[in-house]
Amino acid sequence: MAKFREIVDQKGWRVWVESLPPVIQELCTLLPPDRLYRLKTTGLRVTLFSYGENRTVTVEVTGKFNMVMFNRRVFGIRPEDLEECDLPAKDEMLGTILTERQDIDAYIDSFREKE
Repeated sequence: MAKFREIVDQKGWRVWVESLPPVIQELCTLLPPDRLYRLKTTGLRVTLFSYGENRTVTVEVTGKFNMVMFNRRVFGIRPEDLEECDLPAKDEMLGTILTERQDIDAYIDSFREKE
């Protein structure tokens, strides 16, 4: 399993977590923010962006750990839908194809037109 960054101030992290509602404390323990996760439904690697009081998390899907059309945040992810995973292989293609907002919007609109 992969840590993609370090929590430098471990004591400060623990103190902050203890000040949060119990459901968030549980999520912080279950899904530490320094780990890389795989979203089981898509197979994409994700990082944590935020914890929700409805016992879900928001994750970031980026070209740092995947080959994606555009970077995005996905909310409402249940902890059960995530599993820790390894960093991408050194020879794996990574990156983000669309980076400009107007290009991303046009890409999304092209799918809407097909409906």
